[in-house]
Amino acid sequence: MVSHIPRVYLAGRIGPGAMMVEGEPARHLATVLRMRPGDPVLVFAGDGREWEATVTGSTRSGVAIEVGGIARQEASPLVVLEVWCALVRATRFEWAVEKCVEAGADILRPMTTARTQRGDGASAAKMARWQRIAVEAAEQCGRLYLPVVEQAQPLEHLLETFRGTMVFGARDGRPLEDAARLMPQHGHVAIAVGPEGGFSGEETAALARAGAIPVSFGPYTLRTETAAVIGAALTRAAVASAAGSSV
Repeated sequence: MVSHIPRVYLAGRIGPGAMMVEGEPARHLATVLRMRPGDPVLVFAGDGREWEATVTGSTRSGVAIEVGGIARQEASPLVVLEVWCALVRATRFEWAVEKCVEAGADILRPMTTARTQRGDGASAAKMARWQRIAVEAAEQCGRLYLPVVEQAQPLEHLLETFRGTMVFGARDGRPLEDAARLMPQHGHVAIAVGPEGGFSGEETAALARAGAIPVSFGPYTLRTETAAVIGAALTRAAVASAAGSSV
């Protein structure tokens, strides 16, 4: 018997009754967790609801479960948090994806900049892997809505298409908590984190023209992936604080 109840993301609609878990989630339940008939499992489809379920058996095609009632549910977030993170080495960016999901990011946008390392990129295989990492992080940390990893885009394209409140990491920026009063109660908030070496002068000017607020994540120089995670956590907390103070 498992010592805790595992959570599994299942694409598509979930409702009471018999279901078959297939693919990688089934392999994880059957091979890694060694779940047996009668073991409980929680399933969610990223729509704000989590369902109680019980394993009823397994076949070559997957793990059979019986879905019962709703265990938890919540409304969609009023503020959608985007993290624009400059591309870095593969293992470091994967870590950023996982931890940004845990920190509260709803959309992750890989970003190319003037100082992005040559050879960095986002192939179809990388995109699929990043989305799998986001799903696994959501399963682990208990999120009910599924974060999305978007296709990599140049900073200038993101600035042209974004509509919302934007902040970006800058050593001489204002403390993020000071910017909390500027956070909206609904809509999109984006945080842009540059590569090693930071944004170029032209990029900093473009961010300013777009209305982005320069913010500091503390007194120390952080790696790109560390700044993305800390920025996501602080921004999510600032958004929550702004929402709480308005009640």
